[in-house]
Amino acid sequence: MASLAQVEALATALYDSTTTNDQRSEAERQLSVFSTDPAMLDTSRMILDQSNQPYALHLAASSLQKLMTSHWGRFSTQQRSDLRNHLLTLLAQKGPSMQVFVIVALVALLARITKLGWFENPDFSEVTKEVQQFLQASVDHCIIGLQILNEMASEMNINKTGQPLSIHRKKSVSFRDRSLLQMFQTSLQTLQNLLTGSMGTMTPAQDLKLREQGLKLCLACLSYDFIGTLSDESTEDVGTVQIPTGWRSYIEDENTLGTLLQTFTSSQPAQSAQAMECISQLSSVRRSLFPNQEARQAFLSRVLTAVVTILRNQRLLAEEANFHEFCRLLSRVKSNFQLGEMIKCDCYAELISLVAQFTVQSFESCASATNSVYYLLQLWSRLVTSVAYLKGEGESHLDSYVPQVTQTYILSKLQSARASLQAHPGEDPMENEEQLVDQLDSASPLCRYQYDVTAKFILQLFDPAVNKLLAIAANGPVALGGPGGSNPE
Repeated sequence: MASLAQVEALATALYDSTTTNDQRSEAERQLSVFSTDPAMLDTSRMILDQSNQPYALHLAASSLQKLMTSHWGRFSTQQRSDLRNHLLTLLAQKGPSMQVFVIVALVALLARITKLGWFENPDFSEVTKEVQQFLQASVDHCIIGLQILNEMASEMNINKTGQPLSIHRKKSVSFRDRSLLQMFQTSLQTLQNLLTGSMGTMTPAQDLKLREQGLKLCLACLSYDFIGTLSDESTEDVGTVQIPTGWRSYIEDENTLGTLLQTFTSSQPAQSAQAMECISQLSSVRRSLFPNQEARQAFLSRVLTAVVTILRNQRLLAEEANFHEFCRLLSRVKSNFQLGEMIKCDCYAELISLVAQFTVQSFESCASATNSVYYLLQLWSRLVTSVAYLKGEGESHLDSYVPQVTQTYILSKLQSARASLQAHPGEDPMENEEQLVDQLDSASPLCRYQYDVTAKFILQLFDPAVNKLLAIAANGPVALGGPGGSNPE
């Protein structure tokens, strides 16, 4: 067995950016035993205890994670429990002074052991109680505690170990029922404490990390695969969030949305985008969560009021990530609520006016932001399609805004095509048929809503172009090949 100094030297050769490829390959060969031989468990623990070298600590943690995943059955219940307790103690005693990548590796190992032994050791399922000790200690400990909860949410939500799906789902559901709501409460409490300044004095870097981890945890809870339907990680926008009934009081509590909105308006762009994504998830909770229509209507009113608040001051929407998430929020609100329900809200008239202005400005200035524009098109398409189902709930005001939205979109696409030709004269902007069909499909409901108005507008654009083309054609054949090129009849 190599000495601790030798292991540290090899770990440096493995991870340091200045190492040559040959040195790295040799170090990897010699250190591979740590991640393949279960007998190296005690040696890796010794490294965690005695070494202060970050690369060696990372090597030990990542190797132990591979060992636990591949050879779980080779270790006794006592060995697993001792290692897990050892990790909690190590993070509590030395965590604040460790490098970030070392903490990440240790937390990932802790979460992996906890999931693998979830049903084998009753203590493992008390992870949220164990983390409370971190949350109630120093600011740095609180950050580590939130990291543990975040990693636990990810580990229990996604089958990373290759276990049978049935076993994974049993653990995931058990974690959902035992721990997830408390974690959601923790995330909100962390954000509230930051907003009120009740966590005491901290550095800007600590504030940023706490905010980031708190929002990440909130989003992880709201995005959890509650009923086992999100097996495909690439699935785009799940329309409805299947929040458990036991969460109802927290979803209905106006402070929940208020905390997220205030966090959005007071955060830097990266964290404000996270907050907006949380608001988007919150607005998409299932209809059946609410006990009656009155409760659902009250919730919708708070969501639309938050949207109006954001639109009144669009300073943060200048950031691309915030802009995209806000467009996504608008689309999801209409996807989960009926137009008749929206009209009943006191702020609807102002809302539809502000959304129309925002859409027009977005079409005029963000022609290249295809995904974001798609969400806006989707929103207006759903709005105009819903008009036929209104039953005297009130005035939709769509007649006043849809023509301008439609015309601005058409002009933006023409301008985009013109700019594309100027930038790339040899390319045909109409050549991408798939993209062209998607755009036309998205815009068609808007064009049909007031067909006569839209048709007149398109003809006003089209007729001059046709007349110009006819005039050119009347002068004789057009040379397609350019100077010196062919001139087909």
